[in-house]
Amino acid sequence: MEALSEYLNYVDYLPTLIALIALFYCWKDIGARWLVITALTIGCIDNYSVQYAINWTTHYYAWAIFVNLLYILPILYRKELARKIYNTTNSSFFYEASQLKFSPQEAAGMLICSISIIGNAISYVEIFLYKGYVIDVLYFKSYALDRLQFILHILSTLVILSFFYKAKGLNYETGRA
Repeated sequence: MEALSEYLNYVDYLPTLIALIALFYCWKDIGARWLVITALTIGCIDNYSVQYAINWTTHYYAWAIFVNLLYILPILYRKELARKIYNTTNSSFFYEASQLKFSPQEAAGMLICSISIIGNAISYVEIFLYKGYVIDVLYFKSYALDRLQFILHILSTLVILSFFYKAKGLNYETGRA
């Protein structure tokens, strides 16, 4: 388990790093740019605030749930959020982003965040049960949560990498370089 947690320290930053590269590679795709910019923004907030939230011990899991909700909200409310920003800035990017349809990458991101929310909620409840002397061992937190988060970080990185495939496919079909 110690070896896994050692890798998990690096894997935590992997989606943000890949998203930064994807932003430049997929700049022409409005949907990819919108999703990657929002993911990068929330990823930076996540990566910065984790150093403080980790010291909350019990309530760290509430913070993790909150951050996952932050990832889901721009997906659910993209039209409204993009229109509001468009009305403020008159940037055509936000108008075009408000016209986009729901993408497979957004669905995958919401699924990954939802699974993470469930996992963190289970650990949060488990810790309260442990502190209340209802249970003696934190099974889920000790044996499953780190592995689950590791897998979810890898999956979220693959979702971001799918933008590279999507962009390459679009360029190939249109004949543009």
